Amino acid sequence: MKAPRLSAPGEELFFTSSLSAAAARTLQRRAAAGRLIRVYKGVYAFPASDDGLAAIVRRNWQRVAAVAVPGGVVSHVSAMKGGVLPSGELTVSHPTVFNKKVVLPGLTIRVVQGPGPLPGDLVLRVSGIHYASRTRMLLENIGRKGSLRAPREDVEALLVLVLNASGEKTLNDIRDQAVTLAPALGTEKALKELLCIIEALLEAHFKGKLRTREGLAVARGFPVDPERCARFETLAAYLRTEPLPRIESTITDMARQHFGFIESYFSNYVEGTKFDIEQARDIVMNKVIVPNRVEDSHDILGVFHLAIAAYSPPIAGPEFLEGLKRWHTEMLKMRPEVNPGKPKLNANYAGTTKFVEPAYVRGTLEEGSRLAFSIPEGLARAVYYAFLASEVHPFVDGNGRLSRLVMNAELTRTGLSRIIIPTLYHPQYVDGARALTRGNDPREFVRSIVKMARWTSLFDYSNLDMLIQSLRASNALEESSAQFRLLNADGSPET
Repeated sequence: MKAPRLSAPGEELFFTSSLSAAAARTLQRRAAAGRLIRVYKGVYAFPASDDGLAAIVRRNWQRVAAVAVPGGVVSHVSAMKGGVLPSGELTVSHPTVFNKKVVLPGLTIRVVQGPGPLPGDLVLRVSGIHYASRTRMLLENIGRKGSLRAPREDVEALLVLVLNASGEKTLNDIRDQAVTLAPALGTEKALKELLCIIEALLEAHFKGKLRTREGLAVARGFPVDPERCARFETLAAYLRTEPLPRIESTITDMARQHFGFIESYFSNYVEGTKFDIEQARDIVMNKVIVPNRVEDSHDILGVFHLAIAAYSPPIAGPEFLEGLKRWHTEMLKMRPEVNPGKPKLNANYAGTTKFVEPAYVRGTLEEGSRLAFSIPEGLARAVYYAFLASEVHPFVDGNGRLSRLVMNAELTRTGLSRIIIPTLYHPQYVDGARALTRGNDPREFVRSIVKMARWTSLFDYSNLDMLIQSLRASNALEESSAQFRLLNADGSPET
């Protein structure tokens, strides 16, 4: 008799809730025999060192919390700090089961009294547990000092970041949402304090109301990153005079779907969402979601849907970030932990490169997007858009994929062939961007995109089976540039 399957490949923990009765009994017998460790009721793991088991539980905290506190909401300081605190503590609100701690290897779940999911709360990647909305989290963190809440100064600093990153409308939305949520949370007193901070920010009546240096210094309008704006001008000046090819698009009908799939496959792969190309094909063309990689599957679908639907870049100026936010929401809607559609609130890095500070994101994108209209439309402007979105890095995740979508939207708008950056060529593409970022030299970045524009246009996208064969034969799917050389569709070396 075939043994029941206990989990998907690569799983670190076993959950009886997702198994048949027979498989659950098998888990229990294996635990009794010492072949598995019971982490919590219905949760098992392979034997490991104390440190190893603690790390496994921490990595899977969402699934564990969903079992330990079903119907709970990650709240208070945990919601503000991204989930599990450095101490290993996670605060979860529950309406009926509270005032207890669930102590596990590497994770202590502190369950406090509070309502279950409210409007705006986020569904986490596993069913059974939610994550407090930004507005709920702000209300829950204002009140009596203690380990349950972040300091008031942190609340104020977060609101300053939100104002600078997302604008006055977002702060007004938070104010309106807070008025609605406060009665359900029982936080009427906290509501008054929150509204006082928001009003002080919006009306610039800082003295005596705002305590932090950031709050006292916040100004109306949106500051820009002058160093980045100068770099954008350097690139724009180069693109105004550099002659670039005009490669017309010949793709129609079903070939557009095939191209969109290949575009999404490579754009996700080079950012770490790696699937075998045939498996990715099933996700997009046959809507087959990989059970143990639901979020990754939706990442592939998100970029694909945008690749075949985004026919023009967002409107320049204040609306440019708003357009990116809408795309980002669609692209990463299954990943609430990266705040889809919400600009970053902390600085992000690639190696030693620090991207634009959160306070400067909106203003820098506004100025940078306007500068695009001084550049010839088509490929030159598409190159500029790619660098603009990448260099600002406005979101926690997905910036590389977004930059290539904006680039290709400009190409589609002007009737030109979209561009794919294959896995094997991605390091050269990144090197070109790095030379511009660190040395203000745009030549290699522009040259790399022009090369890929020509390379992409040489493939036949009408038959997906043959297209995949051609891409494989071209070494496009390989990762080692030391071992492989990128070839054209006809087998000749790419130059």
